[in-house]
Amino acid sequence: MLYGYIRVSTGTQAMHGYSLEEQKRALMNAGVEEKRIFEDAGKTGTNFNRDGWINLTKAVREGDTIVCYSMDRLGRNFNEIVLNMNVLEKNGINIRTIRENVDTSTPTGKMQAQILSAVAEMEHALILERTAAGREAAKRSGKVCNRPKTYTMRKARKALEYREQGWTIDDIAVRLKTSHAGVYRMIADAKKERENA
Repeated sequence: MLYGYIRVSTGTQAMHGYSLEEQKRALMNAGVEEKRIFEDAGKTGTNFNRDGWINLTKAVREGDTIVCYSMDRLGRNFNEIVLNMNVLEKNGINIRTIRENVDTSTPTGKMQAQILSAVAEMEHALILERTAAGREAAKRSGKVCNRPKTYTMRKARKALEYREQGWTIDDIAVRLKTSHAGVYRMIADAKKERENA
């Protein structure tokens, strides 16, 4: 029996031809029934701790085949992909990809799957490297790369005032309707403002 697996980790992937709908359409064209397609939206490919994947591996049985659009939709961590492929293989379950035309029921397909898994991990590492380089270049040129603040300096000063009065971070977070991390950021900004005054 054919089962399908689709995944996107970001909205950007969806804009570049990896949308869940496009993947689902490709799997259905390859003969997978819609009710047998499992999905993970907004999930990273660096590990397999994903609800859709976990439910899929519980559903498949010996002789079944998991179809996915491409190998990088399975994941972007070579060791994790190979480990999962080995577990599936021991249980008599194969993987087939549409884009690369890989079929792990053959020795050549198994080798192709491992090579493509390594390439997916390398691509992920290159993306992280380019992102870090871009941030560093922006930093050197004086551009701000942080997300915009969601609070005012008045609110930050209030957080610092509460903290200096002995309030706990929990209490401040509740009072100012923010997260613990938000409280710490506000306090740091208020201290920095005070030092520069």
